[in-house]
Amino acid sequence: MSVTQVRWMRSGSGEDDRTLSHAARQLARYVERMTGDEWDVGPTREVGPAAGTAWLGVCHTMPEPPTGPMAPAPWDDGFAVWAQDGGLFIVGRNARSVLFGVYAFLERQGVRYVRPGRSGEVVPKREEIALPEEPLVEEPRYRHRGLCIEGAPSVKHALGMVDWAAKKRMNTIFLQFFSSQYFYNRWYEHSYNPLYRGHPISEAQALTLDERVIAAMKRRGLVFHRVGHSWTSAAFDMPRSGWVKADDAEVPEQYRRFLAEVNGERKLFQGIPINTELCYSHQPALDRFVDNVVRYAEEHPELDVVHVWLSDAPNNKCECENCRPLTISDWYARIINALSEKLAERAPDTRFVFLCYFELLWPPEQVEIDESRGNAIMMFAPISRCYGHALPDPDCDDGQEWTRPPLNQFSASRNNAYFIQRLADWRKAFQGDSFDFDYHLMWANWQQLTDTGIARIYYQDLQKLKDLGLDGIISCQSFRNFYPSGLAMTVLADALWNPDVAWDELRRGYLKAAFGPHADLADAYLSRTEEMLATEDPHRRQPPFSHCGGPALVEAESYLRGVLEDLTDRRKAEPDRVYRRSLELLSHHAQFLLHLVGAYQVRAAGKPALSNLELDRAADFLRRTEARVSPYLDTELALRCSVEPHRVE
Repeated sequence: MSVTQVRWMRSGSGEDDRTLSHAARQLARYVERMTGDEWDVGPTREVGPAAGTAWLGVCHTMPEPPTGPMAPAPWDDGFAVWAQDGGLFIVGRNARSVLFGVYAFLERQGVRYVRPGRSGEVVPKREEIALPEEPLVEEPRYRHRGLCIEGAPSVKHALGMVDWAAKKRMNTIFLQFFSSQYFYNRWYEHSYNPLYRGHPISEAQALTLDERVIAAMKRRGLVFHRVGHSWTSAAFDMPRSGWVKADDAEVPEQYRRFLAEVNGERKLFQGIPINTELCYSHQPALDRFVDNVVRYAEEHPELDVVHVWLSDAPNNKCECENCRPLTISDWYARIINALSEKLAERAPDTRFVFLCYFELLWPPEQVEIDESRGNAIMMFAPISRCYGHALPDPDCDDGQEWTRPPLNQFSASRNNAYFIQRLADWRKAFQGDSFDFDYHLMWANWQQLTDTGIARIYYQDLQKLKDLGLDGIISCQSFRNFYPSGLAMTVLADALWNPDVAWDELRRGYLKAAFGPHADLADAYLSRTEEMLATEDPHRRQPPFSHCGGPALVEAESYLRGVLEDLTDRRKAEPDRVYRRSLELLSHHAQFLLHLVGAYQVRAAGKPALSNLELDRAADFLRRTEARVSPYLDTELALRCSVEPHRVE
C-alpha cells in the first residue's frame, strides 16, 4: 500500500510544532514535485495504523526505531527513518532533526540541494516514492554546524541561505550585532556598483528584515545566535552595528571613565566605538557590561545563544594601574563567571559564547573559569590563520616560539602551528562546549579565485577538528558564496555532518549533482584552473598569476578561451536549469579569469598602466553581471579581494 498522507505528532511546544508542520509540508511538497501525487498533511496526537501514512515526530512522542531508543536533546541532532507495516516513520531527537530526516529521506529519492533556490535543486521525476528497505539512522559528528552573516546580502539572499542550510542539515545561523544593518547596507546602498540605484536602510528597517530571517530560522528549528562585538560600546551608550566611526565628543561624559586608558588617554580607539575597550577594574563599567548582556537575553527570548565578545581590535587594552595586575583574559574570565551566574538565574534558556581572539588567544592565568552551569561556549577564532594548509598541518609552522605578549604589544603568526598551540592552552583552561569560528569563505576563496582549494582545506580541517577540542564550525562568510562551483559550501555542510565520506567520493558526488552529464568537464575545468591559479607560495597568499611569465599566460589564455567556447555551447543546449546554471557559473568564471590573464600579459609586456585598465574591465564585468549571479557571487568581496590585489601602483 502506498503512502497517501503525512501526519506530524504534536509535541506540546508551539515552536516545535511549527517546525514539525514545516517538515510535513516539505515532505509533501517534494513528493508532489517528483510524482505529481498530493499527500494530505495534518497534525495528530497519537500514532494510528501505520499503513499509507508518513509519521513524523520527536522521539519521545513516537514509536521506538527498530535500531534502538533515541533520547531527546535540544542541542544535539539525530534522526531515524524506517518503513514499517506499509508506513513511513521519520523520528528525530528534536523537531529540527525531524526536518533533517525529511531531507535525508528525500535525498534517498534522488533530490539534491546544490545551491539556494529552485535553480539549485535537483528534483527527479519518479513513478512512486520508495520506502527504505533498511532503517536510516544518523547523528552528526559535530554539534555546531553554522553560518555567520557577512558580506553584502539582501534579505532575499539571507532567506535563501537559511533555507539551503537547513536542507544541508546545518543547524545554526548567527546574525552579528544588534541588527544586520551594516551587512544589509552593503547591498542596499550598493556603493561598489554604480549600475544599481542604492538606498540605505535604517536600523529599524534592518530589524524588520531580521525578523523575517529569524522567523525563517524558527520555522526550521535552527539555533539562533546573535550580537558578538558591540557590548563594550553599549556599556558607554554607543552601541553600533558595524565598524562605523564616531566623534570622541559623542561619548557621554558620565561614561568617559568606562573607556580603557591607552597612552594616557581615555577615548574611542581609532574613532570606532566597537573597537574601543573598557576599563574592567572600574567596577561600574564591568557591571554595566554584564547587566546589558543579561537584560538583552531577558528581552529576547527568541535568542538561543548570545555572543559576548570584547572589542574588535588588538593593542587597545586598559593600561591603568588597577587593570595591569590581570591579563585581559583574566578580566574576561571574571565577566564569563558573572554572566554564567546571572544568565542561569535570569535567562536560564539562553547560553552565551566567549571569544578567543587577538590577545584573548592566551587563556587566563589567575582567574579560573566556572564551568559548573554549562551555559558558556568557547569560540576559537584563528582569523589570521593560513588557508593553504589545514589547521592541524604540522608543516604550517614558522618555527618561532610565541609567548604571551606584553600589554598592548600583540602580534601574531599567520601559521597554523601557532593557533594549534593557543587552542591547546585554552583547552586546559576550559573543557566545556566549543567550536571553531573560521573564515575560509570570507576572504581566502576570493583571493585564491576558486573555491575548490578551500573545499579541500575544509575537508581536511573537519577530519581532525574534534581531536583538537572543537565541536564544529560556524563559518564567518558572505551569504553569496557558491562560486565558481559551490563545492566548498557543500563540503562544509556535508563534512560537518559526516567527515568519514572519502574526499573523492564527496567531490564527485557533488559535481554529478550540480553538473549532471557535464560532471567530467566540470571536474577537469576545476582541476585545471586550480592548478593554473596556484602560485609558488604554499600558504596561497600570493595573488594568482602574479608569478607567471609570458608563456604560462599564453597557455592559460588559450585554455580558457577553448573551454569557454565548450561551456557556452553546452549551456545553450542544456535543457535542465540546474545544470545550465552550473555551466553558466563556470563560464562566468572563465571570462573573469581571462580579464586577469590579460592584465598580467600587458604587465609582462612592460605596460603596467594598461594592466590596470584591464583590471578595470574585470571589475566592470563583475558589476555588469551581478544581477545574474548575485545569489552565488558576492561582487563587493570579489572586487575587493579578487581584483584589487592585482593592481600595480
